[in-house]
Amino acid sequence: MSSADRYEQAARRGVDWLLAQLRPDGSYGEADLACYYKSPSALGLAGYPRQARRLLEVAVERFRTGDGDFVTSPGVKSANPIFGEFWSYPNGWLALGAARLGRLGVAYQAYAHLLKYRTPEGAFSANDSGIPDAISTAHLGYLALTLGDVDTAATAAEWLFHLLAAQPDPFAKFYLRTDENGPRESDESPLHVLTTGAPDQPYFMIGYPLAFLIRLHQVSEHPNHLVAAQSYAEYAHLCGENLIRTPFSHKVGWGAAILARHTGDQSHTALATGIADHLLSLQGPDGNWSPDGPAHATFDDTAEIAHWLLEIAAELPT
Repeated sequence: MSSADRYEQAARRGVDWLLAQLRPDGSYGEADLACYYKSPSALGLAGYPRQARRLLEVAVERFRTGDGDFVTSPGVKSANPIFGEFWSYPNGWLALGAARLGRLGVAYQAYAHLLKYRTPEGAFSANDSGIPDAISTAHLGYLALTLGDVDTAATAAEWLFHLLAAQPDPFAKFYLRTDENGPRESDESPLHVLTTGAPDQPYFMIGYPLAFLIRLHQVSEHPNHLVAAQSYAEYAHLCGENLIRTPFSHKVGWGAAILARHTGDQSHTALATGIADHLLSLQGPDGNWSPDGPAHATFDDTAEIAHWLLEIAAELPT
């Protein structure tokens, strides 16, 4: 069995687990937003558009506000405490899922709300702080690209290029946020600064820029976008085995697979398959991921990892 076949098989086991959680009304019951927001994308990509659309409809009915935001209750994004900071992140997932499923009204209303998080530099902030960060900029830049707003995507990419260029030399750390003085070197949380090559770092923070930049290059053909994507990939390679052997590198695997197909560079293929193989080793006996965690973590991780395994399988060079 090929690597791509193995990744698809594991992803479909995860999707089967998600499908088994659906109630007769097409919902996940009383679960909060963190259980819903990635599933429309995952189910649609796996070939279940009917279930994906109904789940998205439930999310819109239950969680969407009048201005296009998505919240579990007034002022509360989700039971997932990280959403208290990364307020814009689940909205981006729902908008991307809606676009993929043909629910363009939902996608554009969510996008109109998310443009409020755009900063003067053309980047995006995770919340109302106005502090731009790498994953929000890449995530919402990718949404802009998906919806055809190439100018907004390009300015987001330019900020990601400058963020990369402003990193310290040597790369002992990777600062993920900036202020008027450049990288925020006072940041200490791993959600704000990566320690290069350390175990269990949230490496997806640099994986999304990698994937977004190469996708943008495929549209723009601008050489700077490819150079920046390759530079993010070089940082990922620099982090070594600890990046590969963590559940937090799924988006790096996605980006590396896209870059491998685009360039033919076998080192990127090895990075993508190394990450994907490790994710397979973490899958639970029922097909889900993080089975011992709280419900929001199990739904979130299962939908996300299944989604990226399908994307990696599709992108791997044949």
